[in-house]
Amino acid sequence: MTSIGVWRARHPEGAPQLAGPLLAALRTLPTDRAAWWQVGPLVVAMTDLPRAGDLALEAGPARIDDDLLWLAGEVVAARGPLADVTAVHSRTVAFRRALLADVIARGCAAIRDLDGEFVAVRWSADGALTVWTDRFGAIPLFHAAWPDGTVLATTVRATLIGPMADTTPDLDAIREAATFGGFRLGDRTNVRAVRRVAAATAVALAPDLTERRQAYWHWRDLPRPTPRSMHEAVEETERLWARAVTRRLDGLIRPGQTLSGGLDSRAILAEAAPRARGWHAVTYGIAGSDDVRLAIKCARISGVTCEAVSLYAGGDPRWLDVRTALVDPTDGLIELGDLMHGEALDAVSGAMDGMLSGYIGDAVVGPTFNEVTTPAQLLDALPYYGGRLGMPHDEALALAARLIASEGGAAPRFALFDHKLPQSTNHAHGSLWRARVRLRRPFLDHDFFDWCQGLDTEWRGARGLQSAWLRRTWPRLFGSVPWQKTGVPVGASSARHQAARAARLAARVARRALGTIGVTLPARRRSFTDDARYWRVPGVRERIGAPLRRPGALVHSAWDAHTVIGVLDDWERSALAPAQVIGALYVFETYHAGLGATLAACRAATAPPAARITATHRTPTPDDA
Repeated sequence: MTSIGVWRARHPEGAPQLAGPLLAALRTLPTDRAAWWQVGPLVVAMTDLPRAGDLALEAGPARIDDDLLWLAGEVVAARGPLADVTAVHSRTVAFRRALLADVIARGCAAIRDLDGEFVAVRWSADGALTVWTDRFGAIPLFHAAWPDGTVLATTVRATLIGPMADTTPDLDAIREAATFGGFRLGDRTNVRAVRRVAAATAVALAPDLTERRQAYWHWRDLPRPTPRSMHEAVEETERLWARAVTRRLDGLIRPGQTLSGGLDSRAILAEAAPRARGWHAVTYGIAGSDDVRLAIKCARISGVTCEAVSLYAGGDPRWLDVRTALVDPTDGLIELGDLMHGEALDAVSGAMDGMLSGYIGDAVVGPTFNEVTTPAQLLDALPYYGGRLGMPHDEALALAARLIASEGGAAPRFALFDHKLPQSTNHAHGSLWRARVRLRRPFLDHDFFDWCQGLDTEWRGARGLQSAWLRRTWPRLFGSVPWQKTGVPVGASSARHQAARAARLAARVARRALGTIGVTLPARRRSFTDDARYWRVPGVRERIGAPLRRPGALVHSAWDAHTVIGVLDDWERSALAPAQVIGALYVFETYHAGLGATLAACRAATAPPAARITATHRTPTPDDA
């Protein structure tokens, strides 16, 4: 999937020198295709997946008179004048020209009508620049303003390649990450001067670089459907889901997915595998875990081959090497635990050219976040960690109240969609997969999302729309195969739930009893990962702890050396500190330790020949007023 960087220099002569560094900072893989364009003081650079074709011709801007428009990413559907668009067509200059005409006519309304994962850039002949994120901010966009210009880019490092860039660490960011499960809130990154641009936002730069931001869509805009019965609700959910998946299969030659023992990826498997030729599935986790075992079973029922990748494989410390190598490409925004997805990257990119991802499905159509109505419930969902490194509870509670208030009257759960999900999905998953395959997420389909989230919470909770939909539509996959989370099939009776709990308890008691006489029974592995075990084996725990114990470590400035080392000691001895906290500290320290070398390498890079644009750049005059 495409990455994009936009450098608006204060003076035109300063623009071309930054093209090479900008492209290098956008690249994730050495084989990425690259192209750049210059018009006046503006440089736009793009990279894309390695394949045949000239990116400069393929992704060049649409033009109407001296207005230009670039589009990074894809549009899979639209409302309004462009309603016939498909994912493949959205990558053509013909579509970009039609979109530019619509933007000229309707402004932000044209962008609001697009369903997809993209960043759009418009340059006007008078020197005005506008950059839009998509409704969900699915492709992250970062912003920094320097004395010599302003940069917006899909990687943090691309905002730092200018000669006047300031890389001062944001210590408040790591304090937040240690407080909230490894996540930063709001627009923070690991660099104080670089901020994430919010979803559904237009960033407008005037010719003098004066900046204005406008939200073009809000959670309050969701419709409020009122189905008359569960039968009607399930039918509409089925219809919209089938269309969402179909839209996202467009143009894929080797489509596939990552598959777990949960519900979201299984819903994709059920709908997509019969529609696609040669569907590929990859599952990963500890061998024998419920996630891996149930994923393989679901794939077998669907007639799909499923490749299983073992986490922590290859011996210690290979898995740690793999994850650490991904700290820089992901801008240090994914804590060490979530970097586990990187262990499956080779399997995914080798098996498929496009991936349908199910992340956040349960938050869209299921009960997740339904009960979040108070600051205290928001803290639980983030999640909030106290301890010696965590923000005091009263301060965290006040922060949660501010996040809810900032939603402007929308339901409090949407604070999680704005602050947690962009990091847990757009960064943690998107930035890893997107560099290797076309990433498409049917749960973010606008029609499907609006229907599910517009319903009263009772439909997603007590009435059980999700379980009714899944069980009725695909009984073989959901009515008989257990759900990893509960150990019983979706919609199972309370009696079956109680029986499953009793069986698990009996198994634990039996293992303990037999252990006293020297007989060992293998324990059931419900989770597909086990950080507490693998991170703390001798050799690995010392490697994780080394940068945090180093004199002068950055995290010692966020708290103090005694406190950080004390928390680390507790974790190494007895795992008292959550792994996400240790993982966030390790990544923050590792990221900043290598940032200087990363930027030096980018700044030394040269650019291929520019795809020059001869559009007129006109300096505004008093008559324009």
